[in-house]
Amino acid sequence: MKQDRILICNDDGINAEGIHVLEEAARRLSDDVWVVAPAFEQSGKGHSFTAKGNLTAVKIDDRHFTVDGTPTDCILFACNVLLKNHKPDFVFSGVNHGSNLGFDVLYSGTTGVAIEGTLQGIKSFAFSLYGAKQGSAYWSMIPEVLPKVVEKTKAFEWPAHTFLNVNFPERAADQIKGVKVTSFSSRKIGDQIQILDQTDRQMIFKIGYDRSGQIETDSDTYAVEHGFISVTPVNIDMTAYDALSALPF
Repeated sequence: MKQDRILICNDDGINAEGIHVLEEAARRLSDDVWVVAPAFEQSGKGHSFTAKGNLTAVKIDDRHFTVDGTPTDCILFACNVLLKNHKPDFVFSGVNHGSNLGFDVLYSGTTGVAIEGTLQGIKSFAFSLYGAKQGSAYWSMIPEVLPKVVEKTKAFEWPAHTFLNVNFPERAADQIKGVKVTSFSSRKIGDQIQILDQTDRQMIFKIGYDRSGQIETDSDTYAVEHGFISVTPVNIDMTAYDALSALPF
């Protein structure tokens, strides 16, 4: 992969620890690594883009840029302006500060990057570290382990409209039990609502980070919680093909 071009983005912002360790990992794979990331945190923005208003891209150095917009804005700028004459071979997103498991992927800006990379026809990964916070002792594990996961996919016949969602357990490299190919668990964020203030006409509330739903034994969540790296193939074609012939029209 030394000659492959890798584009890195995230949703935690250009200064996040996760993006720095991802770049370190990417440089162990390739000599052609670019970073285009949001100027500030964009967690939970999903695959949204800025439909109205102007955006500003700022050059930090020859291969590092920020955009004052969403993660998807960054990928659109990188692929259609900055790198339009030589598009990336891979898009690496993350490493997210915390997991993206189960239905998290529908909300996540980290997976939003991978979705847009896939729409651009680029092989894309979304990487997340379970439970990770800024300053976590386990960030140093990423550059050691992540390249091995990517290299293992060289023999993978990448299906159309598909990206790989990868979650690392918060463990030292020598404590990780292996890699499991998984499906999504049924867990979902956003059902815990805290009412902070209330009048007759308005409520001030906060959406919590607690998850509800099942954790199936073959799922991504179960794998990561038991010390494995979870790799889930995600198809962005959301057509419910089984329902096409069943609809009464």
